[in-house]
Amino acid sequence: MKAFAAAEGFAELTIRAKVASAQPWHTVTVRPVAVKGGRQLQVTTLTARQSLSANHPAPAGDAAAVQRVLGPLLAEPGIGSAALRTAAGDLAVQVTKRGKGIIHRSAPKDRTPLLRAGPGSAADPADEAQLLSHDRPKATPIPSDRPHPFLQKIGFQTADGRIRATMQDKFTQVNDFLRLLGHTSMVRGLAKQPAPQPQAAADSGTDATAAGDAQSGTDDAQGSGSTSGPRLHILDCGCGSSHLSFGTYHYLNHVLGVPAAMAGVDTNAGLMAKSNDNAAALGLTDTVRFDTAPIGDYTPRVRPDIVLALHACDTATDDALALAVKQSSPLIMAVPCCHAHLHKQLAGQPPSSRPPWQPLLRHGIMRQRQLDLVTDSLRAALLRVAGYSTDVVEFVSTEHTPRNLLIRAELQSQPQPRQQPPAPQQGQQQQFEATSTSGVQAAAGAARLSPAAPQPQLYRKAQLEAAREYLALRDYWGVLPRLEVLLAKELGPLLQAAAQADPEPTAGEEDEPQAGQLAA
Repeated sequence: MKAFAAAEGFAELTIRAKVASAQPWHTVTVRPVAVKGGRQLQVTTLTARQSLSANHPAPAGDAAAVQRVLGPLLAEPGIGSAALRTAAGDLAVQVTKRGKGIIHRSAPKDRTPLLRAGPGSAADPADEAQLLSHDRPKATPIPSDRPHPFLQKIGFQTADGRIRATMQDKFTQVNDFLRLLGHTSMVRGLAKQPAPQPQAAADSGTDATAAGDAQSGTDDAQGSGSTSGPRLHILDCGCGSSHLSFGTYHYLNHVLGVPAAMAGVDTNAGLMAKSNDNAAALGLTDTVRFDTAPIGDYTPRVRPDIVLALHACDTATDDALALAVKQSSPLIMAVPCCHAHLHKQLAGQPPSSRPPWQPLLRHGIMRQRQLDLVTDSLRAALLRVAGYSTDVVEFVSTEHTPRNLLIRAELQSQPQPRQQPPAPQQGQQQQFEATSTSGVQAAAGAARLSPAAPQPQLYRKAQLEAAREYLALRDYWGVLPRLEVLLAKELGPLLQAAAQADPEPTAGEEDEPQAGQLAA
């Protein structure tokens, strides 16, 4: 209660009823808000069917007003727990079956501080107004209410810091994309690590690799303000106007504190020149670079840890996925756009050619959406064959774009052979350091299956199962996906082995792969 009455405090009280309680509500929340220039307590009562809110005047420092609001609530029968959140700490009371209260106190953690000013100090009026605002802004990776030079430079914001009306959908797409990027295990793990110290950069290349913070040894590997260089190298394929590129760079470096370098590639020379000009104007030429080239012909200067593709048209998405697989990139996040390639292969075929799909394929819009899903399903299945753990999620509402499916793939580390390769000789050490990838890739390793060498049986069995699953779907629809053509060298032998292998191998066959399969 004292926290609510404090002049410069912010607190939230949550009261929950017991499961068997006779109360018509199950949860009540109370928080201070600023309404029409006055401070009030907003009481929200949640029932099984609705949410009711009421505001009660409670000027700062008026403990009597706080008591009038909270007293009746805390005296209600059937309360199971109450939790008070403050800037200084959290207080939780758990009520037992016998009516005894068990009190827990803890420091606030894993969330944005509710109060930025220290106890007894004057709060920043701007911060206090924002924290007590009746309409709180939605928490996003890149806030829309804060002016930033990079947002203005790439055309998201106006000079006075407002998101342009014509860019609202794209801004939402970038934010929701970054939200999912921040949820990946790789980015979460790096965000929790302390910033590398300058001395670490002076250590040997081998030690840096073991620590997961190795430099690539190229000019592109110079860090974004960190003397030890970037931990992540990002490649944005089909980057276009580079909205996602600059957004990702800002989010990793300045929001999560993960030193990262960004590269972008697109066939539009004008847009790439403009993006390089924007990078130069923002002082990012050492860590941000854009190149003009088809994705399929592009060779990254540094192996990318993360490959992104947001609405790369038709087979450009396949080019991006193939590049990531060939580079053994640990993380892939791709949002496909149009899917013309598979549609052309099935054009002219009557609905009766794919029983029992006739009712669906008979209607143009349903046929289009179904074949779009088949295309992305085949892509996700091929990534599984390549050794990735893959899922397909809706990354943003259809309100902002109808092309809202995201293929997210994380490279799985395969079991290492027992026999380790010999250590590089003294004369080879410099060459090894010059060609080494970033720390993330050094830890992940090249996890694609190598058909020329036997793999641990469980890993190979999983690969063959994924390949058989892909082949069954591909052959049913009678198509040849572009991604399979692009990865023929890497995955062709495995697909051939899966097509020839017995789905139920005998006990003798489980010990070692067939010689014919390895030769293939």
